[in-house]
Amino acid sequence: MESVPVVAPQWACHIEPAILALQRVGPEGRNAARAELWRLLHAALFAAARAQAGRVAPVSREDLEDIASGKALELLQQAEGKGWRIEGRAPHEVAGFVARVARNGLVDLARRRGREAPPPADPERWQAAVSDGVSVEAGPLELTIAEEFLVGLKTCVAALTIRSRRVWMQRVVLERPSREVAGSLGLSVANVDVTAQRAREALTECMAAKGHTVAGIDARAFVTLWAGADPASWTGVEAEA
Repeated sequence: MESVPVVAPQWACHIEPAILALQRVGPEGRNAARAELWRLLHAALFAAARAQAGRVAPVSREDLEDIASGKALELLQQAEGKGWRIEGRAPHEVAGFVARVARNGLVDLARRRGREAPPPADPERWQAAVSDGVSVEAGPLELTIAEEFLVGLKTCVAALTIRSRRVWMQRVVLERPSREVAGSLGLSVANVDVTAQRAREALTECMAAKGHTVAGIDARAFVTLWAGADPASWTGVEAEA
């Protein structure tokens, strides 16, 4: 049985050439290259945000414009600084990444509006509202986003070497001293520090390529899922306290 080809929107085929053009152009043509890439990104993000808006939060056209403008600028800056690399990515992968960036923008907007409730006129009611605090449990949307983040993180960790995974777990996750990690893994302190930094950078780049950022994750949801994810098993070492 033949597989059905994945069809990507037409704009997704133009993103990589626009990024490469921006990175290769001289100073005299940089503004034009920036404008072209921003135009493509803005249109793509606006369409992606509009398609997902009903499933995340009610928004106006002005909201969609703001989200598309802000995220387009972020991606433009990353592309110009070569922090966003899409060489070898299929158009449908690029489209999926842009869709996740747009969704993160919608989620951020919904969270901001959830915190922007006007204070009650009665000072006693205002004090009671402050004292009550926020819910101690994350909602279904936050849990879903955090779960997708953890799935992506586990995949990115698996792409590291075994030594890098073990250093990352002990030095970064468990925050053990470099000297202690070096002793347990038979490495020098310098090797531990360098390996930990490279692992951080590799994971940051890998997660960014998947459209995930820490800023879009609800801390309560992450903690809830992380506790049951057994991250130590990702590294090939036994679970530790």
